[in-house]
Amino acid sequence: QIRSCIGCMSCREKLKCCLPEDDAQRVLKQIEEAQALIIGAPCYWGNLPGQLKVMFDRIVYGMMGETSRGIPVGLHKGKKAVIVSTCTTPYPFNIFFNQTRGVVKALKEILKWSGFKVVSAIEKGGTKQHPGLTEREMKRCRGVIHKL
Repeated sequence: QIRSCIGCMSCREKLKCCLPEDDAQRVLKQIEEAQALIIGAPCYWGNLPGQLKVMFDRIVYGMMGETSRGIPVGLHKGKKAVIVSTCTTPYPFNIFFNQTRGVVKALKEILKWSGFKVVSAIEKGGTKQHPGLTEREMKRCRGVIHKL
């Protein structure tokens, strides 16, 4: 359960969200303790699900700081990340129509400004007809895990 951000920006100064604690802060604690991050999201209208965006909005103070001049500083430098995205649009149209690609682009932006190095992005289209992974896709996933 994550409440919507109210956009007050007080968290940027106080380094704490003004809203009552919920799952956003619990996720932030896990991210802070993690050495690497694997983040997966389905594609909704060419982008990441709103609830995931709300979560990142709520924990911005723990993902990205800034210098006295307002220059962004990633708080997770040295950590690696893998992005996974799925959609029902069949391959290769999920790529051509920027379905899973939209999710990957949005998450890369968030992770980049947070200091993460994205080592790979896995995009799986056509999940309605083929919900499982092929042997080739499994092999690729194993290869990506070794990069972490």
